[in-house]
Amino acid sequence: MSLLKGIKIIDLTRFVAGPHCALVLSDLGAEVIKIEKPNKGDDLRIIGPKVDNISLWAAVLNRGKKSLSLNLKSEEGRLIFFKLLKTADVILENFRPGVMEKLKLDWNTIKKINKRIIMARISGYGQNDTVVSRQAFDATIQAETGYMNISGHDKKPTMIGTVFLDYTTGLNTAIGILAALHSRTSSGKGELIETSLVSSALSLSMGAVPDFFLNNKNFGKTGNSDRFSSPSNTYKAKNGYIHIMAGSDDRFYGLVKAMNKKELFNSKLYNTPQKRIINQKKIDKIVNNWTKKYPIKLISKILSKNNVPWGEVKTFGDFLKTKTAKNFLTNGFTKTKTIRVPKCAISVPSKNAKEKSTIPELGQDSDKILKSLGYSKKSISILKKKNVT
Repeated sequence: MSLLKGIKIIDLTRFVAGPHCALVLSDLGAEVIKIEKPNKGDDLRIIGPKVDNISLWAAVLNRGKKSLSLNLKSEEGRLIFFKLLKTADVILENFRPGVMEKLKLDWNTIKKINKRIIMARISGYGQNDTVVSRQAFDATIQAETGYMNISGHDKKPTMIGTVFLDYTTGLNTAIGILAALHSRTSSGKGELIETSLVSSALSLSMGAVPDFFLNNKNFGKTGNSDRFSSPSNTYKAKNGYIHIMAGSDDRFYGLVKAMNKKELFNSKLYNTPQKRIINQKKIDKIVNNWTKKYPIKLISKILSKNNVPWGEVKTFGDFLKTKTAKNFLTNGFTKTKTIRVPKCAISVPSKNAKEKSTIPELGQDSDKILKSLGYSKKSISILKKKNVT
């Protein structure tokens, strides 16, 4: 895809939120240069199962990027970094607050080198919070922001089964960068963008924030049911589980028609969306008594005929075998292997985009990047011996 062709991004981020942001921008056509520690690289490279000595997590998040190994604590490394800054449009970082300042790579220093550059900073708690020095991860923020107490079925805290705050923060950061790039076309100046996992968590909380301050109420656990809509839950079928959403009047009518129980539509217990929420357990029992008699294939056919939204509960593996999933997967290439990875979630049909598929090894583009900055083969060799790159 070429929407961001000509945009160069310096990516200093590690783990998930920052790398995901850079991946989105790379898939939209930007050139992303991922800077990593010599000999070690991003900590994500060592987590989980590997292929060709590359972590599968790193394979997914680093696809299509260039890798430059660089020691930012060395004078030579800083000089290389400053040269790179002059040619870049965006710098992206997710160190703990204060680290960039210790490296003397703060916003005031960076904008003096390149007045058009956009600096995006990702943190756990924001740059000015009293707990900013603490390390923050998706799971720890889920714990602190209340998500573990609204997820699951029992009283025990339950973590949501993916790093959704990391991914959301990455997307929020990408949106901020795109807005700053647009603003720069008229102002000619760069911008400082700040995002955090905590701000992302609050932005996803829907009515929880105003409900607490207005009514002093905490959202509790609802399992798989919808706290604002009923019937909307996961129901037992003869050969598995199916999730049905029929909270609105038209969908509820479709559901009772599908169950041959049209009299429920005018019942005093269920004849408004609000009453159906109050009597959620009763209506869920009625629906479950219907679904458990039939296989999913038959239930889904009847529901579709009556315009009722449904989804069969599948494993990841089951879903990845479907035609739907195949439309959103692409190939990633390591040295010797081809692995299936998610495509860019944004499609622009008119561009007929070809995915960036190469998964970089640590520092594989260092020589080429340094050469483009004016370093000779001999100079690069010396820098490697000094462990600068």
